[in-house]
Amino acid sequence: MPGLLTTLRAVRCLAAGLRRVACWSAIAGVLLLPLVTRADKPQWAYRTFPFAQTLNLEAVYEVTHSAPEQLIATIRRWGVDVQLVRSEAPALPVNPLLAGLPSAAPELVRRADFRDTYEGMVIFCSSTLYAMDCDKILIRDTALSYTLIHEFVHSLLRPLSIGEPDDLLEARFRAAFRRLVIYQSRLYDDPYKLLDPLWRRDILAAQAGVAKDLFGCIRLGQSQEAIVEKVLSLYIDERNPFFDAARRALGLQYGEVMINNAIDMFNELNDSVVFVEDVVRNLRQSLRDGNIEPGESVALTDDDEASVARSARNVEAHLAVVRAELQVLRQFYSR
Repeated sequence: MPGLLTTLRAVRCLAAGLRRVACWSAIAGVLLLPLVTRADKPQWAYRTFPFAQTLNLEAVYEVTHSAPEQLIATIRRWGVDVQLVRSEAPALPVNPLLAGLPSAAPELVRRADFRDTYEGMVIFCSSTLYAMDCDKILIRDTALSYTLIHEFVHSLLRPLSIGEPDDLLEARFRAAFRRLVIYQSRLYDDPYKLLDPLWRRDILAAQAGVAKDLFGCIRLGQSQEAIVEKVLSLYIDERNPFFDAARRALGLQYGEVMINNAIDMFNELNDSVVFVEDVVRNLRQSLRDGNIEPGESVALTDDDEASVARSARNVEAHLAVVRAELQVLRQFYSR
């Protein structure tokens, strides 16, 4: 289903619209935030969050509780630079707290693909696309201060295990997921294509590619957006100068959308695996029964059926880990 082809870029587009308006088992050992508000309770520690991430809550508390005129300086004190992206014809008022920021270089804005609909974006110094000595936030001149804080908290989320650069994982997953959606759509239209060894090869490779990076993709995209919005709802209350009731409510709705979108991606892969294995099993039986005539591109043996089953079990092992962590994310968000 092409509507589910939501990669990290699509997550970013959905986030932009929000910011303008102002059967699973849990993995044991994940520490979740209690329900109580954090507005008056600094947390001097790192905690573990869903999808194997840490967040420096000391930094979250200090930035969310800084004086508005000290917000930029406080963010920079935590090693994150902030640069302004000016609107050519702003439809919203310019945020005066951002007026003194240096403008981002046009080349950086272009390479980051910071679109006209975007309000904020984090560029990590670990990216292979940019040469930077620290993480950087690009912020629209009309963005709310709440949005700037959102991007800062986003920059603080770190995986427990450091792997390859995020942009490489993102690009690889996007390509694999696109292939999965295209191939699977054609197989839904004509399941008999699975009699062809080349079609089986391609769909199994696409499934394996998505399975390999699904956990990492959800970590980078939907889980982080949901975690950030939940944390901000705990740290910015009615007494806070950055509080905006409408923005907070929409942020929490947005987090729900992100979680549901992650589940949709999970289901897209899971449904594909179930469909392909079932169809191959039935086609093989039809060949044994003589109900399918031999012909060009018709080659499906018992060994081929067994190979599809093995591939399905391998993908299901990845899905089990993602399923459990999605449950952890749901539990965290509902508290």
